[in-house]
Amino acid sequence: MKCTTCYTDINPKRWELGYRVCLDCSCEPRWSGVPIINHKTGNEIQIIKDPEVAAEFMAKSARTGFGTLRGMSSGYKRPSNKAPKPVELLPEKPLVDREIGRRPGQHEFDTVGFEIMNLLEQGSATLAYELIEKSLVEKRIYRMHAEQLRLIIETLSLKS
Repeated sequence: MKCTTCYTDINPKRWELGYRVCLDCSCEPRWSGVPIINHKTGNEIQIIKDPEVAAEFMAKSARTGFGTLRGMSSGYKRPSNKAPKPVELLPEKPLVDREIGRRPGQHEFDTVGFEIMNLLEQGSATLAYELIEKSLVEKRIYRMHAEQLRLIIETLSLKS
């Protein structure tokens, strides 16, 4: 009872089943067992010879919402036939001073407020109001900030 390919000894039970090659020389794929779930306690296992069919069966019959048999599988890991996607490099963008879509913060509010105070010291309240509107359009400040700055200008103009 020797293998017809490599001439090593074959298990006698394998010989009785009609196989004439050893396990190392065999080109037949490993069989798989997949669970057939009839209901909560009435399960059975189906033996499937083709590992691709078994893997497809396991994928289609996965029970995601119900916890039973979650860890059982055929033990067969299906190799991926998909080629890896090529990595696409994005073109480099030039760096800009401000990032579009950024939310204005306290620093921007302070900067605009400092610029407005400089304009008020020069005696130009109209330019200060224009700076507020321009800062709103450029999204350097929120509308709430603009209202606060207008209130500051009005308060300072009442005192003088």
